[in-house]
Amino acid sequence: MTNEHRERLAAYLHDAADRLGVAIESERVHGLYDRTIAARVSGPAWLRLTTEQPRWTDKDTMWDGIAAATGEPFDDIPMPRHVRSVIWTDDGLVVRADLLTYVGQHAIGKGLVLDREVDLGDHWWQALQTGLEPLQRITTTKRVAADPREGSFRNHFLASFGVKIEPERVEMAMSHGDLHFGNLTAPELVILDWENWGWAPAGYDAAHLLCSAILQPAIVARVRAEFAGLLDTYSGAVAVLTAASKYLHHVESGEFPSIAIPIRCYAETVIRDHLAV
Repeated sequence: MTNEHRERLAAYLHDAADRLGVAIESERVHGLYDRTIAARVSGPAWLRLTTEQPRWTDKDTMWDGIAAATGEPFDDIPMPRHVRSVIWTDDGLVVRADLLTYVGQHAIGKGLVLDREVDLGDHWWQALQTGLEPLQRITTTKRVAADPREGSFRNHFLASFGVKIEPERVEMAMSHGDLHFGNLTAPELVILDWENWGWAPAGYDAAHLLCSAILQPAIVARVRAEFAGLLDTYSGAVAVLTAASKYLHHVESGEFPSIAIPIRCYAETVIRDHLAV
């Protein structure tokens, strides 16, 4: 993105802080592709802002995920708490700022791909399992994080992996939707960034986490061991292809070239073990 875009986001962030009655107290943090901007603010709290075209901000999009992740069962998940939001329009864009409780723990990774080995103890992995379990109490939302039964995913599976899936065999489950090590903290676990939660193939969070650690074999092995009950199923295999497709899309866009071969190799192993006719 251009400096002009960043400057515009920064101006919006200061506007949002004024509207919410808080003061910015840290350097600004930009998200992937400069889609979001955030900073610590007085309270302490965390202020996150994004912009979008109006057509993508209706009730059926992921636009309000952070604000919607409140109450039961989210109260039982270790995550930042939504405080309040402010939304306005400017120059053909919808601007949204969400104020969240501040998290003092550091994220394990710097982004979508984990670039170093990390030592996470048994307690942390158990906390992750327990922290995600309450999501399965959600049964009525229409939010969708990723649906591999749709034609676009199925076409991608066929073109990229040479495999056809059986949509009727795919079990859907509630998912965080963007579970990677940049959205997880340690040593105390907090699960960050709930913008994309919704329905996905059962095992998608584990599959996405595995793909994010694909350059760290020991972590991949630990994710496989911790979530074997989900991953070693037909739906879990489809979930891996769904997450792999997302990561390979980043490669096609010129990012993370080092993950292309290991992601594809892992996907091919999953196809052989669980999806081959």
